Amino acid sequence: NIGPGCADSPGVSHLPRISPLLWVGNEIAPSVGSFDVVVSTVPPRSCRTGARQPELTTHAIMFADGQGSENSAGVAFAKRCILEGAECVAAAVAAGKSVLVHCAWGQNRSCAICCAFAVLHRSMSANEAIDYVRERNIAERSYAGQQPPGGAMHNRVFREIIRELERERDAEAEETAETAEEA
Repeated sequence: NIGPGCADSPGVSHLPRISPLLWVGNEIAPSVGSFDVVVSTVPPRSCRTGARQPELTTHAIMFADGQGSENSAGVAFAKRCILEGAECVAAAVAAGKSVLVHCAWGQNRSCAICCAFAVLHRSMSANEAIDYVRERNIAERSYAGQQPPGGAMHNRVFREIIRELERERDAEAEETAETAEEA
């Protein structure tokens, strides 16, 4: 049962400004691409039959996309999963491996993980990362529901998590600088 977010094949966007080794995509992307590492937030599916293909996953980080209606427990769980995914991406990129992060449509969960990686490991601002993944999604993919208010990173809760990660990163850097000045 492949949804409209998988109408385009291969269903991936390359994110070279974040890392030349990073792609983000939908649930069929692992079955049509060749990636060293596949971070899955939903089970991958065959592009031909729609059957689940969990063997294509190297890192399973399953969490729901409540489309912005997550409760406080859902927000906390999503943030932990997004951080875990960003660390998987960081390890793969550091090892020189190509990495695909995917969810059902390649819009929210997977893009949030890529944005978190950009903020925490590439020093991008949250808004810069969000705008970039949106830009790449529109430039490289075509499916129903892609244009605003839908499309990449339309989940307001996930956008706020990425902004929160930026604030936490900046506060930690400021604290480190103050400690160094005192020493």
